[in-house]
Amino acid sequence: MTFRTKRKRQHAWKLKNEGRSFPKRPHHKLIIDAKFDGELLSTDPVNHTSKPSITQELAWQLTKKGLQQHRLHRSSMKIQCYAYDTQSTVKEMIGYVLLDFRAATMKQASKWYPLLHCKYMKSKPELQLGLYLDHDVDEVKKIEEMQTNLTTNLRPILDETGSFYQIGPVDCCQDIFILAVTIVYASNLALLIPAAIPLPDNSSGYSFYYSLFGNNVCSETFTDLINPKFVPERASVKIRSNLDVLCLFFANQPGIQVHFCCEDISFGHCEVPLNTLLKPGSTEIFMRPVVLEGDYTLFTPNKTKVSTDSPPVVGISVALWKEEMKNVKEVIDQQQTVSEAPKKSTEIKSDVNYSDTFEDKTSLDPSSLQESQNTKETQNPKPVLDAQTTSNTQISSKKDNSKAVPAKTTTTTTEVEKNSKGNSESSSQPHVVIPAQFHHFTFSIDLTSIAGNQITNIRLVFLRYVYPFFGSAAPILTHPPVKISKGTEVFLPHSFCAFDFASMTDQLHETFLSVPLFVEVWERDRNLSKDVLLGICRLPLAKILTAEKTRIVDSSNGNGWRQVHKDTLVVSSADEGKQKIATLTVVLTLEDWGAIHDQRIILNDTSSQVHSVPQENSNTNANKLKNPEKDLRETKEYQVAMELEIWKEAQKQKFENELKQKEISYMRVLADEWKKRDREREVVLKKKLSEYNQLEETLQKALKDLAKKEQELTAKEKEVVQLRNDQNREHERKLAEMKEASQRLQDDCEHRIQLERVKTSEYEGLVSKYKQELLDAEKRYTALSKEFSIFKEQENSKPEVRLQSEINILTVEKVELEKKLDNALKSKIHYKQQWGRALKEVARLKHREQVTAKAQLKKQQDELEQIKLRYLANEEKESIKSDKLELEVIKNELNKIRLAEEQKQHQPQQQQQQQQQQQQQQQHLLNQQHSSQVIKNQMGQNPHSYHNPSNASLDEHVARLIEERDILLRTGVYTSQDKIIAELDQQIKDIVALRNT
Repeated sequence: MTFRTKRKRQHAWKLKNEGRSFPKRPHHKLIIDAKFDGELLSTDPVNHTSKPSITQELAWQLTKKGLQQHRLHRSSMKIQCYAYDTQSTVKEMIGYVLLDFRAATMKQASKWYPLLHCKYMKSKPELQLGLYLDHDVDEVKKIEEMQTNLTTNLRPILDETGSFYQIGPVDCCQDIFILAVTIVYASNLALLIPAAIPLPDNSSGYSFYYSLFGNNVCSETFTDLINPKFVPERASVKIRSNLDVLCLFFANQPGIQVHFCCEDISFGHCEVPLNTLLKPGSTEIFMRPVVLEGDYTLFTPNKTKVSTDSPPVVGISVALWKEEMKNVKEVIDQQQTVSEAPKKSTEIKSDVNYSDTFEDKTSLDPSSLQESQNTKETQNPKPVLDAQTTSNTQISSKKDNSKAVPAKTTTTTTEVEKNSKGNSESSSQPHVVIPAQFHHFTFSIDLTSIAGNQITNIRLVFLRYVYPFFGSAAPILTHPPVKISKGTEVFLPHSFCAFDFASMTDQLHETFLSVPLFVEVWERDRNLSKDVLLGICRLPLAKILTAEKTRIVDSSNGNGWRQVHKDTLVVSSADEGKQKIATLTVVLTLEDWGAIHDQRIILNDTSSQVHSVPQENSNTNANKLKNPEKDLRETKEYQVAMELEIWKEAQKQKFENELKQKEISYMRVLADEWKKRDREREVVLKKKLSEYNQLEETLQKALKDLAKKEQELTAKEKEVVQLRNDQNREHERKLAEMKEASQRLQDDCEHRIQLERVKTSEYEGLVSKYKQELLDAEKRYTALSKEFSIFKEQENSKPEVRLQSEINILTVEKVELEKKLDNALKSKIHYKQQWGRALKEVARLKHREQVTAKAQLKKQQDELEQIKLRYLANEEKESIKSDKLELEVIKNELNKIRLAEEQKQHQPQQQQQQQQQQQQQQQHLLNQQHSSQVIKNQMGQNPHSYHNPSNASLDEHVARLIEERDILLRTGVYTSQDKIIAELDQQIKDIVALRNT
């Protein structure tokens, strides 16, 4: 496969000739995948032999600028080799090769590359790969001219002969596409009708209108605006073009205008954009239809949006596919049928639960049999195959829709069987109303794939699970069994199952939180002819309750909520080790379709029938006693028994007839399904044949292209030989010129060397002269340095120099002392401020303590008053008056004894405290004496500082002490009798006495 470029260069890598050293594996194919610039290309499958022949070219288009960017970023290409099992459809990775993009040249050369991380360690397989660049100038110019013309003249032209629209040039646009537009549903349309405008006549009805390639399309009319019901109709047109032109056409086209109208009046419109339908460079349309669907809000004619939580919307689906895809129409019809009328799906009723023997049922009376059958019909629905009731999301999420039919469990309707004797119920009988608190839920389980981790050899496995809460006790199995081994991931066929059931929301949440779902992994052992349990996987259903909710709408305009949860779970082994043997990928979906409408269940009036039998039995017993000689067959007991046997035979015959009818219906359904599968296989066969014919044509074209390329290669080889001869002659000429030039340069260099030798001899004489002068200068320098040192010693011995040095030292010490004094004064001021704040805080705390003490004292007094009142009231009781007096006397004596003991104990403690206080006072006096002695010593050492004429320092000290004393007294905490105030007064007196002396 080849992709042409937009500019001048095309980048391609080629798998040339063959591979080698591969092991032979029957029933396997080799596939090579290469990913570059976000695009993945694959080769066609070839046989897995020892030397597989892979001669296929894969190409990517690149512009010149893109080529330079990849080279600057040192981009690399990863080529992966896979082994594909044709029986189990398992794709297994063998190894990979990394190619450097910078190695790509115009020369088409190949090289053997070994596979990295190869699974075949013994054989060490290799691939022969070639990476090269190729020019494609002619086609690039053609595409550029076509694009410039298309942007100006691109419009659909109707071809009446072929019944299609031609878009683009006829010579290069030959692919047939089909564009289909479907209006599926609508809701809240009544909000678009203005209150001031009278409603039109309902006889004309409402409809949707839009234009598709100039064709006016109008939907089916309807009259109900609250719950509009109409049959979705698909309008489709056939287009002949190619993918690039069609992508360019949709990118430049406006969207489809859809109008909601009544006759000629438009009440609202919306626009469906087509520019996002096809993405440039996308190849999705060749594999499956491209679908654009969603809810589009309707706007009023003046382009205003209705301000409400639930605006008027219309559901529109736009699909585009190629005509060769035969089964696309069936898929789209199936999707629209699901969205239109899911109630029309044909379901296989399985509402009878057969017993092992017929006698188990016939042993009961008729009323009890009918009741048990009805209850079993409502409680035990069976899983059935229903391919038409699968939702759109379920179809789109499956990876193999054409092969797998989803198994869906549906709740079947219950029918009350009539009695064979004509006992039919009427609406006048008593009934029970089920409240509308039950919700309709749809729960789907998709076991997507399973990957083996610790499985040593190949196993044939299938999955099994049971969850009776969904309304079915029958196990759900995946079929057919798939092969799994270590390091492989296999997709599970027929693994999707959906359950429809009714339940309360609280009951659903409680069940999901308390009862998990266990999925069993079974091995189909053909040798032992039995199944072996390999492992168990636990599915926590509670996780889906916390998933994000999205709004969904069905075909009948019923709204609901959908929650989707995807998870990868661990499969543990069934033995005691609980080892991890595999991982299971699961997708869970919960849909809540809201509350169920009220239902009425008719109650069978069987009480009269049940009680009538004993009464008859008692009468017959009495008659038997009266007439002992009467015939036994004429007794009522015998008649009742005979009637019961007749009823039993009738019920048996009825049961057999119903069984035969169901067998016939099942066989008819199986025959229809078999015919349907045959038709599908025929369609697939025809499709494959057409694809193989196309591949044959492409191969023939490729062979022709190869022949042309061989001719071009021979011509280019001749040109290369001629260019090589020219280059050899040019090389010989330039070599002779270089020899002559080198001889000239050699002579010139020898002459320069002789000149340099003469100069070096002259420089050596100068160097010896300068060395002698340097020695003489060093001798003079040593003599001068000795004289200078002698002179310096003489100068330092003078007394003026020593005095000057001492003065400098003293000035430095003075400066340091002044700095210390400033710091001490600043810290003293700071501490004084902090001291004042602390004193104020202490005063505040004392005041608060006094207030609290008064409050507590008052409280205690009140309590004492209450106690006194209680005591006075208790004294009035004469019976205990004498006892209380005696107790008081005893209590007083005990208190006296206790006080005496406490005084004895406290006397030595008080003496110790007094001794400690006396010691503290003596220590304080000693400290004061020591401080005064220090002051006197300082005055004696430095009398000039204290006996100056002004006595400035003593005055400042006295003023500071007086200020501190006044500050302490103003706080209110201290009085003149306190110890610290007395000490300050004493210091002031001492300093004043010193100053006076």
